[in-house]
Amino acid sequence: MTNHEEATTSGESQFQLLEHQVAGHGGVLSVGEGKMVAKPLIKREQEFYEASAQCAKFKAFIPEYYGTLQQQDGDGSSSTADSSYICLENLTDGYEKPCILDVKIGTRIHDIDATPEKVAKMLGKAQETTTGSLGVRICGMSVQGTTGQERDWFAKLTVDTIRDAFAMYFSAAESMVSAEYRRFVINQFILEVEELAAVIKSVETRMYASSLLFVYDASKARYEQFVSGASCDGKSNCDGNEDDEDAEEDECRDGLLDVKAIDFAHSHWVPGQGCDEFYLFGLEKLVEILRGLLAEEPAAGGD
Repeated sequence: MTNHEEATTSGESQFQLLEHQVAGHGGVLSVGEGKMVAKPLIKREQEFYEASAQCAKFKAFIPEYYGTLQQQDGDGSSSTADSSYICLENLTDGYEKPCILDVKIGTRIHDIDATPEKVAKMLGKAQETTTGSLGVRICGMSVQGTTGQERDWFAKLTVDTIRDAFAMYFSAAESMVSAEYRRFVINQFILEVEELAAVIKSVETRMYASSLLFVYDASKARYEQFVSGASCDGKSNCDGNEDDEDAEEDECRDGLLDVKAIDFAHSHWVPGQGCDEFYLFGLEKLVEILRGLLAEEPAAGGD
């Protein structure tokens, strides 16, 4: 399916509940062989994805948008609105041991057309969580080798405890691979978030209650392929071309980790209104937290 294309499918054989969803509303499905996810269609989110396709530098920081899909009953009868979906790339596709983190970004979570009652409710929620103070709130995570926490646990995190939760997320990188890999993953995420912040400064959007989805692979075998110079499919890059080697490294790095902005049910392009300061504040605080994790490490002296 190409961008902006609408498709129709019958029956349920292509659909399964998304295995690695860690936050948000239910009903997100894995389609086909898991290369694509189907998320219940919200018109505002669909419009934001389609408008974002016109801005290449921003589009690089969101999942690939493939269009919409309408699921029909087996007899071909018309589907209800509940069976309409937007189709996006599955960010965990190809990962052997995915570790996933959903982080709500921004100090404002109420939309531009929220009722006074909704505004009051959302302001209260922001002040009760780290959204109000940091513009960063962990909504959920899945970490290989751990039993995980209930979502209510994440909602109770404070400015003093949120760093421990981030440390928990990166624990599998060290326990299943190496301390070096943990540093690599955190450093790469810092670079990605800083690049996103630079883009946010240059575009005119409002992304209320949007998240960043972080994914890294806690597979020691795949990381060893990366450090040995092999490509993500195990083939060696031996032609000596420096540009090709740089591209190969980017491709392997991307195969080991990714971070994308997601959840745009309350997001807008707002020409003439400047950048989203609420969102930018959260990104800056997030970088501070990640840098703090590196600063707390003992001096490197071998794993």
